[in-house]
Amino acid sequence: MRVTELSKIIKKAPQNPGVYIFKNVRGTVLYVGKAVNLRSRLRSYTGRGWKEDMVKTAYSVVWEELPSDIGALIREAELIKKLSPHYNIWMRDDKNYSYVAFSKETFPRIWTTHQPDASLNANCIGPFTDAMALKRVLGLLRKVFPYCTCSSKVLHSRRCVNAQIGKCFGFCCTKEPHTKKDIARYRANIQAIKKILSGKSRLLRKELEQKMRAASAAQKYEEASILRDQFSSVTRIFEHSPYLKRDMESEREHALVTLKNLLSLKEVPERIEGYDISHHQGDAQVASMVVFQGGLPDKSQYRKFIIKSIEGINDPASIAEVLSRRLKHPEWPMPDLFLIDGGKGQLGAAARILKKQNVVSIAKREEELYTLHSKQPFALKKLPPPLLALITHIRDESHRFAISFHRSRRRKLTIR
Repeated sequence: MRVTELSKIIKKAPQNPGVYIFKNVRGTVLYVGKAVNLRSRLRSYTGRGWKEDMVKTAYSVVWEELPSDIGALIREAELIKKLSPHYNIWMRDDKNYSYVAFSKETFPRIWTTHQPDASLNANCIGPFTDAMALKRVLGLLRKVFPYCTCSSKVLHSRRCVNAQIGKCFGFCCTKEPHTKKDIARYRANIQAIKKILSGKSRLLRKELEQKMRAASAAQKYEEASILRDQFSSVTRIFEHSPYLKRDMESEREHALVTLKNLLSLKEVPERIEGYDISHHQGDAQVASMVVFQGGLPDKSQYRKFIIKSIEGINDPASIAEVLSRRLKHPEWPMPDLFLIDGGKGQLGAAARILKKQNVVSIAKREEELYTLHSKQPFALKKLPPPLLALITHIRDESHRFAISFHRSRRRKLTIR
């Protein structure tokens, strides 16, 4: 390929991350590369050096756009392993390519290496051409899926530093006994990282979403919250933040407009307050109030309530007390919508206190949304995905906040 021909092609290349492939006249792949900016990187092939010989041999160059440079790094490794391009193999040596090694242990450790040979007693994924970018990816993944890097030959008497800062579970490198649940939890993280590095991030996100829905349906809200955070983090890692921000804002706007239409509201609900009651067989009753502005949680406006007038288990009465006390705070902006955790009983109690205010309730067991404007509840699973995500997020957040406060209060009462 002549430099002039390549220059014409380069003008058509996007200024986005991706991978590019040089092929010869027979369509055989000569070289695979990655770029943060495809157009800028391809311009470098019009210069001197080994690239000049490869370009002369090439007949065409094609590219594949990707949402992020991280996606490009992983896609490049996937293509090099699959296609074994001549010039990639020719330029490869111990200093150029890196692999990610996973030890064959009960709690597999992860590290990078230039020599993926059998002596490592490990499974390896690669090759990756950018060692620094690879380490950055592993650093990002470790925040989402903690794993161990400690030597298996040295056991600690207490949790390692990485465990103390949330980068490791801690049970993989201590003398403390571990359970089957510990092993399953740890290996789930390892499998997630393997899927991502092998180019299967979409499959992983689908699995996380399915597990998140199942956990929420089983009322395992803390587990569902962890899975939701993992799903969101993996998505962020593989998306450019400007595009991600735009897409998420679009999803939230769509959810709020759908909610307005579903409930026949006069305006799009900008401020939504979520409420939940938490107690242990009627003891140490507390309530939570969470606030979502524009579809996003505003934790600075969260509030806690200790139930004072209700004895025994009576969630509707507790909701009535909390809302009565909430209305005595005119300094708190009034919401466009109240979302109550519970069924018809809680909805009726809230409506009596709020009167003309917009209020809905969401029943955990039945997974249904109750409103004052419809005799039949709405099945959550039949709601549009953006709206379902918003409603369950508010419900799960109010539940998490209530549970946290309840546990704290029970500890204080026990000490007393």
